[in-house]
Order: sequence, then C-alpha cells, then structure tokens
Amino acid sequence: MYAARTFGVLTLALAAAAPLAAQAGAAPAQVKIGVFNADRILQESKAGQQAFAQLNQLSNQRLQELQAQQAQLNTLRQQASTAQPGSAEALRLQRQFEDKTLQVQRLQEDIQSEIQQRQNQLTGQITQQVSAIIDEIGEEQGFTLIINMIQSG
Repeated sequence: MYAARTFGVLTLALAAAAPLAAQAGAAPAQVKIGVFNADRILQESKAGQQAFAQLNQLSNQRLQELQAQQAQLNTLRQQASTAQPGSAEALRLQRQFEDKTLQVQRLQEDIQSEIQQRQNQLTGQITQQVSAIIDEIGEEQGFTLIINMIQSG
C-alpha cells in the first residue's frame, strides 16, 4: 500500500514536472526533485521536541485534574452504596453521583479537545516554519519539485 502510494505520488510528480522540461526548447531542463519527512522533522527538531514537551506537560496537568474528579466520583459511589436504600439520603447521593459522572465525562471530552487543539496549533506553527525553510532551500538549490515523504503505519 505504502509503496503503491509512493509510486503514484512520484509518477504524478514526474508527470507534473515533464511540461517544465519540455518548455525549455532545444536544451531539456534538468528536473530536480527533493524529498523531506515532515513527521521526522517534528520528532527530531528542537522546536518539535519542545512542542511535544509542552503537550506532555499540559496532558499531565489535565490528567491530574481528571483523576481528582474521578476520586470524588468514587467517594460519591461509595457513599451512595452504603446509604439506606430508598432513603432521601440515598436518592440525594445517587443524583450527586449521576451529576458528577456527567461532569467527569464532560471534563474528559474537554481535555481531549484542548490537547488536540493545542497539538494542532503547535505543529501548525512548526510546519509553517519548516515550509518556509524548505521553500527557501528549494529556490536556492534549484529544485523543480519538493515532496513530503508520508509514512504510513
């Protein structure tokens, strides 16, 4: 699958570059293709490592908040299970437990959304910077086409 996709992309790239070579007239222009790996740049660059460290820190902070809420939920569950069945106290604790369950679920969803949004923001910034650098290098070194090598699996 990966090889077929890569072959397809390269074939498409060469087909797109062919008209450029034909425009040169008698002297065919040299086609120069560059390849880079954006995922590897994100993982190995200083900026990428800092971004992932920020994400880990945020994730750990938010996980602690979630664990505190889950501990409160467990306390309510325990209190509800020890209350006299059918009593006003048992009903009150059951309602609190249900409300807290919804609250914890919403918090979990909010945390996932926040982390995903922050990851997109950080990687987007790095990607823009890398893109500008790659464009500059491509122009300086005369690349006809520059391709991002996408790794799958």
